[in-house]
Amino acid sequence: MKWEAELDERGRILIPSDLREELKFRTDQKFKIETHGDRKIVIQPLLEPEEFIAEMKGCVSGSKIKAENLKEIWGVKHPHH
Repeated sequence: MKWEAELDERGRILIPSDLREELKFRTDQKFKIETHGDRKIVIQPLLEPEEFIAEMKGCVSGSKIKAENLKEIWGVKHPHH
């Protein structure tokens, strides 16, 4: 599905309400914004620590990825680097 939105004079883009509902975006929720190439942005909700822990339960057990590598993947600075 595709949506359209416009940039207002203050640089804001309103995400259509049906899309916000579908993605379960909440008022006052924080987001990470990344650029990909010259003209593409990705907006991703940041997880609260409790949400992150709940989503990761059972995912790391038996992983072949070292903990410090997981921190890099998750964007957490490792104190020894």
